[in-house]
Amino acid sequence: MRGISTWGKLLAALAVCGVVGLSDVSAESVQGSVKWSRSGKSDPSKSTARSYYWKVWNGALPERRVNSGANGLLAVLTGKHLGPPVGCEFSFRGGALTPSTLAARTGTTMRVHNKDAFSHELTVEGLPGFTPLETGPDKSRAVSVPAGGPWLLGDRYYGHVDGHLHSIRELVACAKVDASGKFTFTEVPPGPYSLRILRGPEQVAARKVVVGAGQSLEVDTISLRGGRK
Repeated sequence: MRGISTWGKLLAALAVCGVVGLSDVSAESVQGSVKWSRSGKSDPSKSTARSYYWKVWNGALPERRVNSGANGLLAVLTGKHLGPPVGCEFSFRGGALTPSTLAARTGTTMRVHNKDAFSHELTVEGLPGFTPLETGPDKSRAVSVPAGGPWLLGDRYYGHVDGHLHSIRELVACAKVDASGKFTFTEVPPGPYSLRILRGPEQVAARKVVVGAGQSLEVDTISLRGGRK
């Protein structure tokens, strides 16, 4: 870890103890990257939304799961922060869930926005009280997230779509992982956090970080354990 000053650590500690309110200090960014074993297969997240959809629809590509590679990864921060989670926005894009690993704070309602030009019908296996409903273009599907999970996600219209939803009690922020393995959290209040990397139903990496006031934090590259089954 780099970029944490002694003053930043002090302000973070005071904020956590309630001596300095989080509104009195700035929100910062956290940057990092992950490294995983890559196969020779292309990552569908690199395809444009329109071309990928039409290739699947017209049979040029078989229906298949698309949560491998970067699209199957999600970075999250957890800790003692009561504000709404930052950056936890998820969507249907290019005929798939983007990213395919989702997270929401326990006891809240999350939304999945449909950014495709066609309808989806999200399914959540085993989630109490969830009823699949058609979600048209530029519409959102609300999902109430209780304790438990992770739950398997799917789409009644498109069999190649799947993903996983994690319910996290102390969720503070989410960050997508791009094709090169990089991720960035923005608007993070100073303080100590646990940085976790989720892949499908699993947590594949975790480390402690401290976000100092007035400085961005760059986290050393994280090597992921195991491989995608």
